[in-house]
Amino acid sequence: MCRRQEWITPFMKQCFAVSCVVLNMISYGLTIGYNASLFSELRKTQEIPLDIDSESWLASLIGLSLCVGSIVCSLIMEIIGRKPAIIMSSVFTICGWISFSLASTFPVLLIGKIVQGISVGIGTTMGCILVAEYSSPKYRGSFIAAMPPAMLIGGLIAHSFGLFYGWHDLSTILIFFSLPGLIVAVLSPESPSYLVVKGRYDECRKVFRWLREKSEDDEVEAMIKTHMILKQSKKNQELNFFKLIKIKFIYVVTAVKKRECRIPIIIMMHLSAINQFCGSIVQEMYALDIHNALYGTDTYMFKVITSLDLQRIIATVSAIYITSKLKRRSMLLIFVALTVIANVCIAGYIYARHHDLVWLDHMAIGIFLHHFHTFVIGTGCLPLAFIIGGEIYPLADKGFCVTICNVLSAAYMFVNIKSAPYLFTLIGVDGAYCLNALILVYSLIVIMVMLPETKNRTLQEIEDEFRGFAVVGNHEDAFDLRCNEIEDNENL
Repeated sequence: MCRRQEWITPFMKQCFAVSCVVLNMISYGLTIGYNASLFSELRKTQEIPLDIDSESWLASLIGLSLCVGSIVCSLIMEIIGRKPAIIMSSVFTICGWISFSLASTFPVLLIGKIVQGISVGIGTTMGCILVAEYSSPKYRGSFIAAMPPAMLIGGLIAHSFGLFYGWHDLSTILIFFSLPGLIVAVLSPESPSYLVVKGRYDECRKVFRWLREKSEDDEVEAMIKTHMILKQSKKNQELNFFKLIKIKFIYVVTAVKKRECRIPIIIMMHLSAINQFCGSIVQEMYALDIHNALYGTDTYMFKVITSLDLQRIIATVSAIYITSKLKRRSMLLIFVALTVIANVCIAGYIYARHHDLVWLDHMAIGIFLHHFHTFVIGTGCLPLAFIIGGEIYPLADKGFCVTICNVLSAAYMFVNIKSAPYLFTLIGVDGAYCLNALILVYSLIVIMVMLPETKNRTLQEIEDEFRGFAVVGNHEDAFDLRCNEIEDNENL
């Protein structure tokens, strides 16, 4: 019994709780990796006829359904909880696989894509929030950094099984890879932050102390005190159906005016732009165009894609170690700058090849640039979006902030995927890479100006700094300042 208690440490409990998110991230990676088998086989067999327009809509529809998933998630996470949201996401993923396994017409394929897109929207919106709320500050960065490699592992699994099975059989097999995420989500506890918001303080303390170490009790008490003040300020307010729309509108306007809400939204708007326009998505969706431009042939395309899958996993696993050593701002500056350099180098090489300006045109050059680009994206751009997104949103307005930022991210994705073929035609693949580099430079400058350092700080401390309490020296003074701010708002 004693040995069992020694083994079941708070860290192990956090690992179990966080694993429900990580396993679902593997499922989302399966949905992305499945596209390669689906589209390539349908092009060859014409089992379900697809023209260019229908195929492009099927590929880019994830951007629109992500918006729906983000909105649904914001409602679920605030009304019925974080845990039901992640469970619903798991169920939707499995329903999508069932749709694909039974599909014989284009509308059924479309339904499967929509359902899985909503699932990914719910899961990616909820994932980093749930991990941040489950985990201690010293583990938070590493736990969140484990999410991108989990998605890449899912993509690799789908690509590997796709070599041996058709898209119908593959969708049936992938159901079993999505089941563990659902099982662990059902067995995991509810988020302590949600329990605080709902006023279930005793249950919150119980879950928090099950997950965390005793030395972290100050964090849960600070959350409870802050919420009690907010709850008291709203006491005696009467809400009715006719005032609901007006109240929601006033809430949105008020939330945007608050520093702790407005600044994180601006930061994540630009961090999402870095995530979407770094080049990773275009490489996945338009691999044939990229390979023809970079190598002059698509003969080795699938071999290169397999090697890139493996490198993405290595890069994102490396990010777990790097996030434990580097500060967030330093990591952001280094790896986004390297991504800009990689985009410019690829654009320059493609331009030089097409204009016969390369004195040594060897495939190894393209392979090196391609893998270097993939490595810096996987190590920096992708994990940082998850890490920072899980740290900077204020507790009281988290659902609103996450919804706005994820809708924008989904819009970026849709625009990126739909516009890429037209950009390739108008300015070439090299021009598209240069345009991406300009977007990254602008976004990096904005983020570096606005983002404070968040590593090894509690969520409450980060929120206090955005609110303007960075000069406060201790929790009690910060608590008093929050009280004064709420009282001032009541008087207004």
